[in-house]
Amino acid sequence: MDLDDSPDAVLAFDPIAMGHSGTVRDTIEVILRDKAALQDALQKVRPLGEIPEIDFQQYMVALIAIPTESGGYIVEVQSVEQTGDEITVNYVFNVPAQDCITVQALSLPHQIVRIRRAEGRVTFEQERKRYLCGM
Repeated sequence: MDLDDSPDAVLAFDPIAMGHSGTVRDTIEVILRDKAALQDALQKVRPLGEIPEIDFQQYMVALIAIPTESGGYIVEVQSVEQTGDEITVNYVFNVPAQDCITVQALSLPHQIVRIRRAEGRVTFEQERKRYLCGM
C-alpha cells in the first residue's frame, strides 16, 4: 500500500444487530443519521434482538443487507475509514461453499453497526469470501 492511499482516520464502530430476514429483495447499503431514518430502515429488515438507543449527536448507523436465494450468508463490517471528505465502509460478504448444508429459502442477511459520527460522502466496499464447512 502506498502511504498516500492510507486513510486520514479509522472511525470506531460497534456491531449492534444482525439478522437474516426482511421485506426487501434489493441490496441495501445506507448510512442513517437520525432516528426517523433508522425507524424507516428497520421496516425493511428484521434484526435479531433489540436495537439499542442511539445518540445521533455522536453516532450514525450503517445498514447493509443483501438478498440471497438460500441461507448461510453473512454480512460483516470490517472497518470504517475516512479520507478527506470520503468515508468508506468496508465489509465482507461471506458466502457458503458447495460443501455447506444451507436452508433453501429466500434470505436477507444483514448487519447494523453504530459508527462515530463524521461528515462526508459515504461509499461501501464489498469483499466476497467463500468459506468451507468441511462436510
